[in-house]
Amino acid sequence: MLDLDGATLLFQIVNFLVLLWLLNRFLFRPLRQKLGERRTTISDTLQNARDQEVEAAQLRKMWEERQRQAELHAEEILQQAQREAEDRRAELLEEARLQMDRLMEDMRSDLERQRDELLAVSYDDILDAIINLSGNVVQSVTTRRTHDDLVTNFAASIFQMPQSEVEEYRQLMTGRVPTAFVTTPVPLTPDQTRTLADTLSSLIDRRVELQVQVEPELVAGLQVRLADKLIDNSVRNQLNRIRERVRQDLMARMGATT
Repeated sequence: MLDLDGATLLFQIVNFLVLLWLLNRFLFRPLRQKLGERRTTISDTLQNARDQEVEAAQLRKMWEERQRQAELHAEEILQQAQREAEDRRAELLEEARLQMDRLMEDMRSDLERQRDELLAVSYDDILDAIINLSGNVVQSVTTRRTHDDLVTNFAASIFQMPQSEVEEYRQLMTGRVPTAFVTTPVPLTPDQTRTLADTLSSLIDRRVELQVQVEPELVAGLQVRLADKLIDNSVRNQLNRIRERVRQDLMARMGATT
């Protein structure tokens, strides 16, 4: 049987308790603190890792959303560019069509103008030939009496002229040499010359001198010029008026504009 005395046992117990206190004081407590700090560090690290993972997930989601928005924007830009290209193409086609229409209209107008010019030349040539032939025929059958009657009618028409026209002639002759330029197809008789001079003198209220020129192509009748106005009752003038009326009627029937 182990023989231990009480003092030794008490000393051993005290030593053991002191050892435990010392171990707890200088070893176990700091160790627990270190372990606690380590757990805290590990917990914080894990929490940071989890937070960073959440943040990374959010960033990835944000990036994916931005990428999706960028793709949508790019698609909108592409569609807008396609629409603008279609609109521009339509504008170019419309502009080309309008230019073609203008060219066609110009060509049509030019062709119509050339047709009218050709028709006018043809009509003028034909009408000139007809009028010249008619003038020759009329001249061949016109008697001196016809001419004399037209001279008499000329003088009568002067006296029947409205007062407004009389005043116009008098104003035109103001400051001018009172000369009347007379064209006749046959020479005037002395009585006709005197009557014509008196008639024209009465018209402008001044004594008029006559300058007479003979042109057989007038056929019959007179042309009298005072200042810038011409009084014409000759057969040639009547034929020319007929020619112009016939020409206008022919051009209208053919749809020409010249």
